[in-house]
Amino acid sequence: MSEAFKGLAEAYASLQGARSAWFVRARHVPETIAKLGLIGPSDRLVVRANDFTDAYLHHFGNGVLTFAMDQTPEAFLDATRSSAHPAAGGPKEGHASYADGAGARYDRLFWLVNSIGCRGLRVPDIRVLAEAAREAGAILIVDNTVASAWGCQPLSLGAHIVLEALDRVAGGALHAKAVAIAVARSVSGKGRKRRTDELAHRAYCLLAQRLGGEFSQLVFNVDDADLAIISEGLQTLGERMQRHTDHARVIAEYLAAHPLVPQTCYPGLKSHPDHDVAARTLMHGFGPAVDFELAERMCAGTFIKRCAASHRDHPAGGRATRLSPLCGDESHYIRLFAGLDDPIDIVDSLEQAMRLYCNPPHA
Repeated sequence: MSEAFKGLAEAYASLQGARSAWFVRARHVPETIAKLGLIGPSDRLVVRANDFTDAYLHHFGNGVLTFAMDQTPEAFLDATRSSAHPAAGGPKEGHASYADGAGARYDRLFWLVNSIGCRGLRVPDIRVLAEAAREAGAILIVDNTVASAWGCQPLSLGAHIVLEALDRVAGGALHAKAVAIAVARSVSGKGRKRRTDELAHRAYCLLAQRLGGEFSQLVFNVDDADLAIISEGLQTLGERMQRHTDHARVIAEYLAAHPLVPQTCYPGLKSHPDHDVAARTLMHGFGPAVDFELAERMCAGTFIKRCAASHRDHPAGGRATRLSPLCGDESHYIRLFAGLDDPIDIVDSLEQAMRLYCNPPHA
């Protein structure tokens, strides 16, 4: 273990209010969970991530994976009840990669939600969901990639594990993609007020068994060059994320008023269904992303090609605003991540693309 890792892990854990933190070479959150083997064959994973369905289906079998229909506690409980337990009638032996001893029966329940995510950039009430998870005996995992550690602190709201793809933290400069993992403290208070969160302790044991103890890491290590980039990125994260977030709001307000945009989804708009929840869950604004729908005759792929500022080939999390089709090139839905570039230039580029689509040049 390098000193670079230890210092960075301590800094990231402090930012998240976590017991410990690790960094894993992986493209995104579902790949990270699969890579670590957190979900065994007799466990259940209930996920709400309808903008990332294919990735979860790719990494997890139908036997352990169930999709919740909404981000509410009721939807997660319904999905939990409706899924047949993989261990029912099966062998008692457990999965060797887990923290418990050999021969234990595994029937763990995991709930996973995004702090900002799904189509329409929904924001769950993490505090309420965490209370429901605790009553259900579920370890609550939050994908915090869109909001970042600067924009949301799920552990302080009751989550047990938080994961974050680090493209934006690193400003799009990583040589290999990486995901940060942080786990909640399991003990709080002193003396008679001392309390132990058993689910948080189990979450730590699962991660420590796979990765190493507090502020140590044995496998899936990110190299020192990328650790240095992440460390530098953390020092400027607040300043950069504030600009990302402020620019997203400007672009969202423009799109919300445009006659050729039937729907604009941004948690900072009062029209967003989770606006009030986002105001008490997110910090420093409402995130760097905007989802919007094009008029029916417009296709996302073609629109993006005609938009000079789409920057589809630029690195994720970098300085440039990026547009990508949310449901494929033939759909009408686009997700925009605001960059550090001038939002007025982006608005102008979007306007020109709208006009070009409506009035194409004659051959």
